[in-house]
Amino acid sequence: MKRIILLAVVIMWTVSTYAQSLNGDWSFALDPQKIGEQDGWTAPTFPDNKLDKVTVPHSYSVDKRFFFYTGNAWYFRKFDAQPLKPGYKAFINFDAVFYKCEIWLNGHKVGGHEGGYTPFTIDVTQHLRQKNTLSIKVDNSWDSTTIPGSRTRDSNYNAPGAQLYPWINYGGITKPVALQIRPSTYVHHLKIEAEPDLKKGTARIFIRTDGAFINLYSGGQKLPASFKPVNGGLQVTLPAKDVQLWSHDNPYLYMAEVISGEDTVRSNFGIRKIEVKNAQLLLNGQTVKMGGCNRPADYPGQGSLDPNHVLQQDLTLIKSSGMELSRIAHHAVSKDLLDWADKHGMLIITEAGNWQLSPKQMADPLIREKFRSQMKEMVERDWNHPSVIAYSLGNEFYSHRAEGQAWVRDMAQFARELDATRLITFASNIVFRDYIKKPEDEASQYVDFVSANVYAKHAEWVARIHELYPSKPVYISEFGIMATVNKTEQDRIKYLQDAIAVFRKADYVVGASIWTYNDYLSRYPQTNPDGYRSWGIVTPDRQLRESYNIIQKEFSPALIEIVSNLGGKLTVRIKSRADFPAYTLKGYKVKHGDQTLNLPVMQPGDTQTLTFNTGNGPVELIKPGDFVILRQKL
Repeated sequence: MKRIILLAVVIMWTVSTYAQSLNGDWSFALDPQKIGEQDGWTAPTFPDNKLDKVTVPHSYSVDKRFFFYTGNAWYFRKFDAQPLKPGYKAFINFDAVFYKCEIWLNGHKVGGHEGGYTPFTIDVTQHLRQKNTLSIKVDNSWDSTTIPGSRTRDSNYNAPGAQLYPWINYGGITKPVALQIRPSTYVHHLKIEAEPDLKKGTARIFIRTDGAFINLYSGGQKLPASFKPVNGGLQVTLPAKDVQLWSHDNPYLYMAEVISGEDTVRSNFGIRKIEVKNAQLLLNGQTVKMGGCNRPADYPGQGSLDPNHVLQQDLTLIKSSGMELSRIAHHAVSKDLLDWADKHGMLIITEAGNWQLSPKQMADPLIREKFRSQMKEMVERDWNHPSVIAYSLGNEFYSHRAEGQAWVRDMAQFARELDATRLITFASNIVFRDYIKKPEDEASQYVDFVSANVYAKHAEWVARIHELYPSKPVYISEFGIMATVNKTEQDRIKYLQDAIAVFRKADYVVGASIWTYNDYLSRYPQTNPDGYRSWGIVTPDRQLRESYNIIQKEFSPALIEIVSNLGGKLTVRIKSRADFPAYTLKGYKVKHGDQTLNLPVMQPGDTQTLTFNTGNGPVELIKPGDFVILRQKL
């Protein structure tokens, strides 16, 4: 089996002619009786002087005045706007509102949205004035028709758990909001694709646009690129001297400037190739096997808001512990997360909403349409991030039932129609079961690589997956153990080390994501009395557990051995892992005391001996970007 994905990437959203942030001070009111609309809260004259004040982005679930409230709530914002010039349109862009919302501008209903993690845009051209009042009703409640939501009854129905999903419904305007003024004709959902020729070193850049003028920049310098019209857009082939491939250790970014009429869009992008071939995952023609993690968006006092300081801290810790290939969440993640991954080099599998939907739900046209809507919004935002290598169609559903098989078959086709430049997968907890006798018995037959949540019998179940699908790579999308009164940190460490030892023996395992990076709040059954599910290798406030240090060592692509420390000279041996994780090391350094030595390019299994003047402190392995990924004490 061989599937190749070619990509060039857009990092930033479209740069408009004019953009005005609507973040900041808003008025706010709960509406548990759902009287707001009938009582005239949508009117511009509705008095807000006695309402509570909040700062958007905002989640009323973590605001101590409204802690864990579920239901309707209202946000109000007054703002001035410049008069629209003829030939221009006005939009309000929302990065995310959880979960449902209805929107009024100056008393006129202008739109609504369902889906708590994806961006959407409302056209407000007809109702924008110089003085404006924006009123938004938000509802974070859930039921069996929401995604995420509760399960409908089936043969395995467990009422206490099936009514819930295991993370908190953090309600509110949880991501940035902005007014955007654009020409009536503008670049819509810019998509850039690249086809690197790994033998010649060239790259074909295709930009889907009509009648635009395009400039390309590399390292701040304009490239002599002359685009020519082709079917559906414009295209140019970059010569080898102008091509640098994006990777986790060389996250090189270009910038494209697209000019169409009066609209100008400037976006970063990267060039790389992803392949699955002979049960391996290849990045730019080279095999990669990496650790990873799942990261619930949850932080004390912040919920899912993911403020910059939390996101930067988390991603730095994740990158520094070798967790670089991650199915990172059960829903679309923030644009800021993907921007960081693009800039610093991480491989991400993004997942749209299906968390344990029942067979009845997967067959329901309403649920299928809601999923497609969320999937489309996620894909159209994320399809150009170089860090995004695959789309996941869901997690832990009945993938052996006819409804689950049809779901994966149909949604895989839908995703590929939207964007054929990504691999397709889903996280299965069925594929390794003894009642799956042949490949056609389970929906993994429809994906490019098999993702599996494997919490026990690692050797047996991983081997079973490979027996069923010998040509497909296997990605462990979840493994881990929760800290409880009966499971100590040492128990968890032994479990993690034993599981990773199994993965090392299976050449077809290309990645393994621990569940989870951090602890997270939950209402789910068997949550700890403090409200947290303690699966994390860091605590809720990001204190490192001992298991973090173990994972950092286990997920390091190389090991440090102290050979000798005599006569003021320290000799160390660096050995690149040949099993898991494993990939080519290029641009790595080793530091001890005040000395830093560069490593040559090392293939999996290579060794290199270095000698330092004996100094203070440990020996450190440093990857490109100055991330310290391993420390060895003397």
